[in-house]
Amino acid sequence: MDEEKNSFFGENLKSKIKPMLIIGVGFLASIIQPVILFLSGKDINDAIWPHAYRALQATMWLRDNLTLMFFFALMIFFASLVVVNNRFKGKSLNKIHQGILLFVLGLFSGFTVLYFLLDIFYLRGAFLLLPTIYGVILLSCILSVSGLPTLPMRNPEKSVWGSIVHLVAVFFAAWLVMPGIPAMVGFAPSPPDAPKIGYGAEPGPFDTIMTIHEYEMPSNVEEIIIDREEDIEFSVYLTLPELPPEIPLDSIPLALLSHGWGYPVYEEYTDWITHLSARGMAVAFIQYPSHIDPPIPEGLEGEDIEGASNYPHHEYRAQAIASALNTLTEVALGEQRHSSVDFAIHNISINPSHLWIGGHSLGGAYTFIQLHESMERGWGNETLFIDIESGWTRPNQNHLQPNFSRMPADTMVHLARGVDDMTVDACYSVHHQQAFSNLPSEHVLYIELQSDLYGFPRLVGTHYLPTNSVHDRLADFGVYRRIDAQADWVIARSRGDTITEDWAYQHLIDSELLRSMGKWSDGTEVLPLLVYEDALNNYDKFEYCNTFEGTQ
Repeated sequence: MDEEKNSFFGENLKSKIKPMLIIGVGFLASIIQPVILFLSGKDINDAIWPHAYRALQATMWLRDNLTLMFFFALMIFFASLVVVNNRFKGKSLNKIHQGILLFVLGLFSGFTVLYFLLDIFYLRGAFLLLPTIYGVILLSCILSVSGLPTLPMRNPEKSVWGSIVHLVAVFFAAWLVMPGIPAMVGFAPSPPDAPKIGYGAEPGPFDTIMTIHEYEMPSNVEEIIIDREEDIEFSVYLTLPELPPEIPLDSIPLALLSHGWGYPVYEEYTDWITHLSARGMAVAFIQYPSHIDPPIPEGLEGEDIEGASNYPHHEYRAQAIASALNTLTEVALGEQRHSSVDFAIHNISINPSHLWIGGHSLGGAYTFIQLHESMERGWGNETLFIDIESGWTRPNQNHLQPNFSRMPADTMVHLARGVDDMTVDACYSVHHQQAFSNLPSEHVLYIELQSDLYGFPRLVGTHYLPTNSVHDRLADFGVYRRIDAQADWVIARSRGDTITEDWAYQHLIDSELLRSMGKWSDGTEVLPLLVYEDALNNYDKFEYCNTFEGTQ
């Protein structure tokens, strides 16, 4: 048949070089950005991150538009069957259409390779619909370009190897599609609905208002900021509850939140911030520089042991954070506070004696810097909650260590991490827990969010759960429900509300109220939170942390 001569897998194809070049160009187009970033000096994490973020946004969009995806998949699949039918009638694709399909085949082959890399190193099992749509596109391109596969030796127009490759390609594309079919047709169990009332529900009861206050970056820090952060106006983002004038309050507590490394993006933490502020707290989101190139003292050998490191970067970022807190003091805590504070809370003061400190990733580790600064300023001397989400390496420099003896008796700590966090090892959180050994063990909990791949969308405990981009049901139950309880506990103590304080406390200690994660739509329990007191010494699974050494 003449059309077999135009098949990519056909034995009589005059030249396979040109179609392979087109596929190669498509493949290169899919991976060009990570390759360029890597060759320009970025490490593998930075090089792959832009694509990882786009892939994450794409899969979240697909989750929200499942019906549209289903009809798109059907449309392009049936379009490929029309092309196959035309082939049987002796009508072959013109060269332009064939070239486009070969390019798309190479492009999505590259995307598929990147998907598997992301699945291994970042989000284990979280991407379900993304490979499904990749598989539909690959299958449609293969069928359109080369028709239906045949068994080796059954088609004299194709070589044995050509038939084998054709068969393998079709089955591989179909294999990518299959796991997503139950989700697309609605057969897969769905996660529990987000809580309608109580902890983890929509933030409230107050609306919030945010103002931005640039702080003065210390000159020695400013001169070592590099890359894409050079033009950032580093600021304190102050979010306040809008309180009615008649509300009978004298003061509200203060919360300090730190972002992850390379992520000084307020918009990625607004869900977290709102859950705190809408309950009645003043929340200061502190931007600090991540991309800095400080001078390295001669002879200094980097070490990252027991969750703490001697990198000089910590010292410069700590100076920036201290300057930000000075600005916060002037704007929100001083007698001549900013007019926006009066507008939101009227004559009510912000009382840092009742304090919440938290952060994500490197920002989680920098809760220790925030704690150091707070203790020196006399903040958090009545109530203190510390929330470290997926914490990375903290400073080991002596002058940056918090004075733990100044923490009040009413101090509680949560250190949480997804079990499939491929960015920061569990040992950091395990060792951070040891830093609070002077507190009662039941008040210092290391918490693991388990991955549950039972239904759709899959619930995967990743590094990015506390960010807006990965706000799913696992985050609703495993992150924001705890955040609400933490805020309620601090606020209730600031008001002398012992009933609410006790109710929140029961959600913060190791109990069924903390562990339970709801049920899938078919009644199956979602895997619960795993809670550890003194994880380093009481559990064999963390024994390796005694010899763990991190890397910068």
